[in-house]
Amino acid sequence: MSDVPASHSLSRGRIIGVRALLVLGVLLSVLSILSTYVKREALDTDRFKQTSRALIADPLIQEQVAARLVDAFYTKVDVSAELKDALPTNLKPLAGPLTGLSRGFADTAAQKLLTRSSAQDAFVELASLSQSQVVKILQGNTRVVSTTNGNVVLDLTPLVLKFGDRFGFVSNLADKIPQGSAQITIVNADGLDTAQTITRWLEQVANYIWILAVAAWVGAIWLARGRRRQEVRALGIGLIAVGILVLVLRFFAGKYFVENLVTSEAARPAASDAWQIITKALADAGWVTFAVGALVALGAWLIGHGQRATSVRSAVAPALSRTGVAWASYAVIIFLLIWILPIQMFRTSVGLVLLSAIGFVILRRQVAAEAGSAPVADTASAAPLDPPAPPG
Repeated sequence: MSDVPASHSLSRGRIIGVRALLVLGVLLSVLSILSTYVKREALDTDRFKQTSRALIADPLIQEQVAARLVDAFYTKVDVSAELKDALPTNLKPLAGPLTGLSRGFADTAAQKLLTRSSAQDAFVELASLSQSQVVKILQGNTRVVSTTNGNVVLDLTPLVLKFGDRFGFVSNLADKIPQGSAQITIVNADGLDTAQTITRWLEQVANYIWILAVAAWVGAIWLARGRRRQEVRALGIGLIAVGILVLVLRFFAGKYFVENLVTSEAARPAASDAWQIITKALADAGWVTFAVGALVALGAWLIGHGQRATSVRSAVAPALSRTGVAWASYAVIIFLLIWILPIQMFRTSVGLVLLSAIGFVILRRQVAAEAGSAPVADTASAAPLDPPAPPG
Protein backbone atom coordinates (compact mmCIF):
# COMPACT_ATOMS: atom_id res chain seq x y z
CA MET A 1 0.00 0.00 0.00
CA SER A 2 2.47 2.58 -1.19
CA ASP A 3 1.76 6.29 -1.17
CA VAL A 4 1.89 8.35 -4.29
CA PRO A 5 4.76 10.74 -4.92
CA ALA A 6 4.64 14.22 -3.47
CA SER A 7 3.65 15.67 -6.84
CA HIS A 8 0.43 13.71 -6.57
CA SER A 9 -0.25 14.31 -2.86
CA LEU A 10 -3.67 15.39 -1.69
CA SER A 11 -4.68 19.01 -1.77
CA ARG A 12 -5.25 20.79 1.54
CA GLY A 13 -8.98 20.91 0.89
CA ARG A 14 -9.18 17.18 0.28
CA ILE A 15 -7.17 16.41 3.41
CA ILE A 16 -9.57 18.57 5.44
CA GLY A 17 -12.50 16.75 3.84
CA VAL A 18 -10.98 13.36 4.66
CA ARG A 19 -10.39 14.27 8.29
CA ALA A 20 -13.86 15.82 8.59
CA LEU A 21 -15.41 12.56 7.37
CA LEU A 22 -13.32 10.55 9.82
CA VAL A 23 -14.38 12.77 12.72
CA LEU A 24 -18.01 12.59 11.58
CA GLY A 25 -17.79 8.80 11.51
CA VAL A 26 -16.36 8.77 15.03
CA LEU A 27 -19.17 10.99 16.37
CA LEU A 28 -21.81 8.92 14.62
CA SER A 29 -20.30 5.75 16.06
CA VAL A 30 -20.63 7.16 19.60
CA LEU A 31 -24.31 7.92 18.94
CA SER A 32 -24.73 4.45 17.45
CA ILE A 33 -23.33 2.77 20.56
CA LEU A 34 -25.52 4.84 22.90
CA SER A 35 -28.70 4.46 20.85
CA THR A 36 -28.20 0.72 20.41
CA TYR A 37 -27.62 0.36 24.14
CA VAL A 38 -30.83 2.23 24.98
CA LYS A 39 -32.83 0.20 22.48
CA ARG A 40 -31.47 -3.17 23.63
CA GLU A 41 -31.25 -2.56 27.37
CA ALA A 42 -34.29 -0.36 28.09
CA LEU A 43 -36.74 -1.29 25.34
CA ASP A 44 -36.05 -4.97 24.71
CA THR A 45 -38.09 -7.15 27.09
CA ASP A 46 -36.00 -10.32 26.79
CA ARG A 47 -32.78 -8.41 27.37
CA PHE A 48 -34.30 -6.63 30.35
CA LYS A 49 -35.30 -9.95 31.90
CA GLN A 50 -31.69 -11.13 31.71
CA THR A 51 -30.54 -7.93 33.36
CA SER A 52 -33.20 -8.22 36.08
CA ARG A 53 -32.11 -11.76 36.87
CA ALA A 54 -28.50 -10.61 37.15
CA LEU A 55 -29.59 -7.81 39.48
CA ILE A 56 -31.51 -9.98 41.93
CA ALA A 57 -28.69 -12.54 41.93
CA ASP A 58 -26.26 -9.93 43.29
CA PRO A 59 -25.79 -10.34 47.09
CA LEU A 60 -25.64 -6.60 47.83
CA ILE A 61 -28.83 -5.96 45.85
CA GLN A 62 -30.48 -8.91 47.56
CA GLU A 63 -29.61 -7.30 50.90
CA GLN A 64 -31.27 -4.00 49.96
CA VAL A 65 -34.37 -5.65 48.49
CA ALA A 66 -34.65 -7.85 51.57
CA ALA A 67 -34.52 -4.78 53.80
CA ARG A 68 -37.31 -3.22 51.74
CA LEU A 69 -39.45 -6.36 52.13
CA VAL A 70 -38.92 -6.45 55.88
CA ASP A 71 -39.72 -2.75 56.30
CA ALA A 72 -42.91 -3.08 54.25
CA PHE A 73 -44.02 -6.12 56.24
CA TYR A 74 -43.43 -4.62 59.68
CA THR A 75 -44.98 -1.31 58.59
CA LYS A 76 -48.25 -2.93 57.54
CA VAL A 77 -48.46 -5.75 60.07
CA ASP A 78 -48.60 -5.30 63.86
CA VAL A 79 -46.46 -8.37 64.50
CA SER A 80 -46.57 -7.90 68.27
CA ALA A 81 -50.37 -7.87 68.35
CA GLU A 82 -50.63 -10.84 65.98
CA LEU A 83 -48.16 -12.80 68.06
CA LYS A 84 -49.94 -11.91 71.29
CA ASP A 85 -53.22 -13.22 69.88
CA ALA A 86 -51.54 -16.46 68.83
CA LEU A 87 -49.75 -17.16 72.12
CA PRO A 88 -51.33 -18.93 75.10
CA THR A 89 -52.54 -16.67 77.92
CA ASN A 90 -49.54 -17.36 80.16
CA LEU A 91 -47.08 -16.51 77.33
CA LYS A 92 -48.74 -13.37 76.00
CA PRO A 93 -46.34 -11.06 77.94
CA LEU A 94 -43.54 -12.49 75.79
CA ALA A 95 -45.07 -11.11 72.57
CA GLY A 96 -43.07 -7.87 72.73
CA PRO A 97 -39.63 -9.45 73.29
CA LEU A 98 -40.33 -12.15 70.71
CA THR A 99 -41.28 -9.48 68.18
CA GLY A 100 -37.93 -7.77 68.73
CA LEU A 101 -36.14 -11.08 68.25
CA SER A 102 -38.13 -11.83 65.10
CA ARG A 103 -37.12 -8.48 63.58
CA GLY A 104 -33.51 -9.40 64.20
CA PHE A 105 -33.86 -12.62 62.18
CA ALA A 106 -36.19 -11.17 59.55
CA ASP A 107 -33.47 -9.61 57.37
CA THR A 108 -31.60 -12.92 57.18
CA ALA A 109 -34.81 -14.77 56.37
CA ALA A 110 -35.69 -12.29 53.62
CA GLN A 111 -32.21 -12.55 52.06
CA LYS A 112 -32.44 -16.33 52.14
CA LEU A 113 -35.83 -16.09 50.43
CA LEU A 114 -34.32 -14.03 47.60
CA THR A 115 -31.70 -16.70 46.90
CA ARG A 116 -34.46 -19.11 45.87
CA SER A 117 -35.25 -19.43 42.18
CA SER A 118 -39.00 -18.99 42.75
CA ALA A 119 -38.48 -15.63 44.47
CA GLN A 120 -36.02 -14.52 41.81
CA ASP A 121 -38.49 -15.51 39.09
CA ALA A 122 -41.13 -13.43 40.82
CA PHE A 123 -38.76 -10.44 40.98
CA VAL A 124 -37.96 -10.77 37.28
CA GLU A 125 -41.66 -10.81 36.39
CA LEU A 126 -42.38 -7.79 38.58
CA ALA A 127 -39.42 -5.90 37.08
CA SER A 128 -40.53 -6.84 33.56
CA LEU A 129 -43.99 -5.48 34.27
CA SER A 130 -42.48 -2.17 35.33
CA GLN A 131 -40.23 -2.19 32.25
CA SER A 132 -43.23 -2.67 29.97
CA GLN A 133 -44.82 0.36 31.63
CA VAL A 134 -41.63 2.35 31.07
CA VAL A 135 -41.62 1.41 27.38
CA LYS A 136 -45.26 2.47 26.96
CA ILE A 137 -44.59 5.77 28.70
CA LEU A 138 -41.50 6.52 26.63
CA GLN A 139 -43.53 5.76 23.52
CA GLY A 140 -46.14 8.32 24.59
CA ASN A 141 -48.81 6.21 26.29
CA THR A 142 -49.03 7.81 29.74
CA ARG A 143 -52.37 6.21 30.62
CA VAL A 144 -50.56 3.20 32.05
CA VAL A 145 -49.38 5.23 35.05
CA SER A 146 -52.62 7.02 35.83
CA THR A 147 -52.96 5.07 39.09
CA THR A 148 -49.48 5.84 40.41
CA ASN A 149 -49.48 9.64 40.37
CA GLY A 150 -47.72 9.80 37.03
CA ASN A 151 -44.83 7.56 38.15
CA VAL A 152 -43.68 4.12 37.08
CA VAL A 153 -43.18 1.89 40.11
CA LEU A 154 -41.76 -1.52 40.91
CA ASP A 155 -44.35 -3.10 43.20
CA LEU A 156 -42.72 -5.68 45.47
CA THR A 157 -45.96 -6.56 47.29
CA PRO A 158 -46.04 -10.18 45.96
CA LEU A 159 -42.55 -10.72 47.38
CA VAL A 160 -43.62 -9.18 50.70
CA LEU A 161 -46.47 -11.68 50.81
CA LYS A 162 -44.04 -14.52 50.09
CA PHE A 163 -41.91 -13.29 52.96
CA GLY A 164 -44.97 -12.90 55.22
CA ASP A 165 -45.92 -16.54 54.67
CA ARG A 166 -43.06 -17.39 57.02
CA PHE A 167 -45.08 -15.78 59.83
CA GLY A 168 -47.76 -18.43 60.05
CA PHE A 169 -49.45 -16.75 63.02
CA VAL A 170 -50.45 -13.68 60.95
CA SER A 171 -54.04 -13.98 59.81
CA ASN A 172 -55.53 -12.44 56.64
CA LEU A 173 -52.08 -11.44 55.42
CA ALA A 174 -53.29 -10.34 51.95
CA ASP A 175 -55.76 -7.91 53.54
CA LYS A 176 -53.09 -6.39 55.76
CA ILE A 177 -50.64 -5.99 52.85
CA PRO A 178 -52.75 -4.93 49.85
CA GLN A 179 -51.37 -4.46 46.36
CA GLY A 180 -49.16 -1.37 46.14
CA SER A 181 -47.90 -1.57 49.73
CA ALA A 182 -44.24 -1.93 48.76
CA GLN A 183 -43.52 0.27 45.78
CA ILE A 184 -40.22 1.62 44.48
CA THR A 185 -40.41 4.53 42.05
CA ILE A 186 -38.63 3.69 38.78
CA VAL A 187 -39.57 6.69 36.64
CA ASN A 188 -40.79 9.99 38.05
CA ALA A 189 -43.31 12.08 36.13
CA ASP A 190 -40.97 15.09 36.28
CA GLY A 191 -39.02 15.47 33.05
CA LEU A 192 -41.08 12.82 31.30
CA ASP A 193 -41.44 14.82 28.07
CA THR A 194 -37.67 15.12 27.71
CA ALA A 195 -37.18 11.40 28.32
CA GLN A 196 -39.83 10.56 25.72
CA THR A 197 -38.23 12.84 23.12
CA ILE A 198 -34.72 11.48 23.67
CA THR A 199 -35.86 7.85 23.68
CA ARG A 200 -37.91 8.18 20.51
CA TRP A 201 -34.97 9.83 18.77
CA LEU A 202 -32.47 7.21 19.92
CA GLU A 203 -34.84 4.37 19.04
CA GLN A 204 -35.21 5.68 15.50
CA VAL A 205 -31.53 6.31 14.80
CA ALA A 206 -30.32 3.03 16.34
CA ASN A 207 -31.36 1.11 13.23
CA TYR A 208 -29.37 3.04 10.65
CA ILE A 209 -26.90 5.48 12.19
CA TRP A 210 -24.12 2.89 12.08
CA ILE A 211 -24.57 2.79 8.30
CA LEU A 212 -23.92 6.52 8.13
CA ALA A 213 -20.78 6.09 10.24
CA VAL A 214 -19.46 3.36 7.94
CA ALA A 215 -20.34 5.47 4.88
CA ALA A 216 -18.37 8.41 6.30
CA TRP A 217 -15.31 6.22 6.86
CA VAL A 218 -15.54 4.63 3.41
CA GLY A 219 -15.85 8.07 1.87
CA ALA A 220 -12.82 9.33 3.78
CA ILE A 221 -10.63 6.42 2.70
CA TRP A 222 -11.84 6.70 -0.91
CA LEU A 223 -10.92 10.38 -1.01
CA ALA A 224 -7.52 9.80 0.57
CA ARG A 225 -5.82 8.36 -2.51
CA GLY A 226 -2.11 8.29 -1.75
CA ARG A 227 -2.68 8.57 2.01
CA ARG A 228 -5.02 5.67 2.62
CA ARG A 229 -2.77 3.83 5.02
CA GLN A 230 -2.38 6.95 7.15
CA GLU A 231 -6.12 7.54 7.16
CA VAL A 232 -6.87 3.92 8.03
CA ARG A 233 -4.46 4.32 10.93
CA ALA A 234 -6.25 7.54 11.92
CA LEU A 235 -9.55 5.63 11.76
CA GLY A 236 -8.16 2.99 14.10
CA ILE A 237 -7.01 5.65 16.54
CA GLY A 238 -10.46 7.27 16.29
CA LEU A 239 -12.15 3.98 17.17
CA ILE A 240 -9.81 3.56 20.13
CA ALA A 241 -10.84 7.05 21.27
CA VAL A 242 -14.53 6.11 20.89
CA GLY A 243 -14.07 3.03 23.05
CA ILE A 244 -12.24 5.00 25.73
CA LEU A 245 -14.87 7.77 25.62
CA VAL A 246 -17.72 5.30 26.13
CA LEU A 247 -15.92 3.68 29.08
CA VAL A 248 -15.09 7.07 30.64
CA LEU A 249 -18.69 8.29 30.24
CA ARG A 250 -19.95 5.13 31.89
CA PHE A 251 -17.53 5.52 34.79
CA PHE A 252 -18.35 9.15 35.55
CA ALA A 253 -22.09 8.70 34.99
CA GLY A 254 -22.03 5.83 37.46
CA LYS A 255 -20.02 7.87 39.95
CA TYR A 256 -22.54 10.71 39.69
CA PHE A 257 -25.47 8.31 40.04
CA VAL A 258 -24.12 6.60 43.15
CA GLU A 259 -22.78 9.70 44.93
CA ASN A 260 -25.50 12.22 44.08
CA LEU A 261 -28.74 10.36 43.38
CA VAL A 262 -28.46 7.64 46.04
CA THR A 263 -29.01 9.41 49.34
CA SER A 264 -28.51 6.43 51.64
CA GLU A 265 -24.89 5.60 52.37
CA ALA A 266 -25.84 2.01 53.14
CA ALA A 267 -27.50 1.59 49.75
CA ARG A 268 -24.60 2.92 47.69
CA PRO A 269 -22.66 -0.36 47.38
CA ALA A 270 -25.79 -2.05 46.02
CA ALA A 271 -26.47 0.92 43.74
CA SER A 272 -22.92 0.66 42.40
CA ASP A 273 -23.40 -3.03 41.65
CA ALA A 274 -26.72 -2.27 39.97
CA TRP A 275 -25.09 0.36 37.76
CA GLN A 276 -22.33 -2.06 36.76
CA ILE A 277 -24.87 -4.73 35.84
CA ILE A 278 -27.27 -2.44 33.98
CA THR A 279 -24.50 -0.77 31.96
CA LYS A 280 -22.47 -3.92 31.27
CA ALA A 281 -23.66 -3.96 27.66
CA LEU A 282 -22.41 -0.39 27.25
CA ALA A 283 -19.02 -1.32 28.68
CA ASP A 284 -18.86 -4.35 26.38
CA ALA A 285 -19.53 -2.12 23.37
CA GLY A 286 -16.78 0.24 24.50
CA TRP A 287 -14.25 -2.57 24.86
CA VAL A 288 -15.17 -4.09 21.49
CA THR A 289 -14.79 -0.71 19.78
CA PHE A 290 -11.45 -0.17 21.49
CA ALA A 291 -10.21 -3.62 20.41
CA VAL A 292 -11.37 -3.17 16.81
CA GLY A 293 -9.67 0.23 16.66
CA ALA A 294 -6.45 -1.27 18.00
CA LEU A 295 -6.59 -4.00 15.34
CA VAL A 296 -7.18 -1.46 12.57
CA ALA A 297 -4.30 0.74 13.76
CA LEU A 298 -2.05 -2.31 14.14
CA GLY A 299 -2.90 -3.47 10.62
CA ALA A 300 -2.15 -0.03 9.18
CA TRP A 301 1.19 -0.03 10.98
CA LEU A 302 2.02 -3.57 9.88
CA ILE A 303 1.83 -2.74 6.17
CA GLY A 304 3.81 0.47 6.59
CA HIS A 305 7.41 1.17 5.63
CA GLY A 306 8.90 1.35 9.13
CA GLN A 307 11.85 -0.84 10.00
CA ARG A 308 10.00 -2.80 12.69
CA ALA A 309 6.98 -3.39 10.47
CA THR A 310 9.25 -4.58 7.67
CA SER A 311 11.02 -6.95 10.07
CA VAL A 312 7.71 -8.40 11.22
CA ARG A 313 6.60 -8.96 7.62
CA SER A 314 9.88 -10.69 6.85
CA ALA A 315 9.45 -12.97 9.86
CA VAL A 316 5.94 -14.08 8.88
CA ALA A 317 6.59 -14.22 5.12
CA PRO A 318 7.25 -17.99 4.99
CA ALA A 319 3.91 -18.77 6.68
CA LEU A 320 1.96 -16.19 4.66
CA SER A 321 3.34 -17.54 1.38
CA ARG A 322 1.61 -20.88 2.01
CA THR A 323 -2.06 -20.29 1.29
CA GLY A 324 -3.44 -23.13 3.41
CA VAL A 325 -1.33 -22.31 6.47
CA ALA A 326 -2.00 -18.58 6.12
CA TRP A 327 -5.78 -18.82 5.96
CA ALA A 328 -5.96 -21.52 8.61
CA SER A 329 -3.97 -19.28 10.96
CA TYR A 330 -6.21 -16.34 10.10
CA ALA A 331 -9.35 -18.41 10.80
CA VAL A 332 -8.01 -19.49 14.20
CA ILE A 333 -7.05 -15.93 15.18
CA ILE A 334 -10.36 -14.37 14.09
CA PHE A 335 -12.31 -17.15 15.85
CA LEU A 336 -10.41 -16.49 19.09
CA LEU A 337 -11.05 -12.75 18.78
CA ILE A 338 -14.79 -13.21 18.29
CA TRP A 339 -14.86 -15.67 21.20
CA ILE A 340 -12.87 -13.45 23.57
CA LEU A 341 -14.43 -10.08 22.74
CA PRO A 342 -17.86 -9.38 24.31
CA ILE A 343 -19.50 -8.94 20.91
CA GLN A 344 -23.29 -8.69 21.26
CA MET A 345 -24.46 -8.07 17.71
CA PHE A 346 -24.09 -10.37 14.71
CA ARG A 347 -23.39 -7.48 12.36
CA THR A 348 -20.34 -6.56 14.45
CA SER A 349 -18.91 -10.05 14.00
CA VAL A 350 -19.60 -9.96 10.26
CA GLY A 351 -17.96 -6.55 9.92
CA LEU A 352 -14.92 -7.69 11.89
CA VAL A 353 -14.51 -10.77 9.67
CA LEU A 354 -14.87 -8.83 6.42
CA LEU A 355 -12.52 -5.99 7.38
CA SER A 356 -9.89 -8.32 8.79
CA ALA A 357 -10.08 -10.53 5.69
CA ILE A 358 -9.50 -7.51 3.42
CA GLY A 359 -6.56 -6.43 5.55
CA PHE A 360 -5.15 -9.96 5.53
CA VAL A 361 -5.32 -10.13 1.72
CA ILE A 362 -3.53 -6.78 1.44
CA LEU A 363 -0.85 -7.95 3.87
CA ARG A 364 -0.24 -11.17 1.92
CA ARG A 365 0.00 -9.28 -1.37
CA GLN A 366 2.52 -6.87 0.09
CA VAL A 367 4.61 -9.65 1.62
CA ALA A 368 4.54 -11.54 -1.68
CA ALA A 369 5.55 -8.41 -3.62
CA GLU A 370 8.46 -7.82 -1.25
CA ALA A 371 9.52 -11.44 -1.69
CA GLY A 372 9.33 -11.09 -5.47
CA SER A 373 6.51 -13.56 -6.10
CA ALA A 374 2.74 -13.29 -5.74
CA PRO A 375 0.77 -16.09 -4.02
CA VAL A 376 -1.01 -18.13 -6.65
CA ALA A 377 -4.33 -18.31 -4.81
CA ASP A 378 -4.57 -14.55 -4.53
CA THR A 379 -3.98 -13.47 -8.13
CA ALA A 380 -7.63 -12.44 -8.43
CA SER A 381 -7.75 -10.62 -5.11
CA ALA A 382 -8.87 -7.05 -4.72
CA ALA A 383 -6.60 -4.25 -5.84
CA PRO A 384 -4.26 -2.74 -3.24
CA LEU A 385 -5.63 0.02 -1.06
CA ASP A 386 -3.55 2.67 -2.84
CA PRO A 387 -3.22 2.08 -6.62
CA PRO A 388 0.01 3.07 -8.39
CA ALA A 389 0.31 6.72 -9.32
CA PRO A 390 -0.05 7.66 -13.00
CA PRO A 391 3.19 8.36 -14.81
CA GLY A 392 4.48 11.85 -15.14
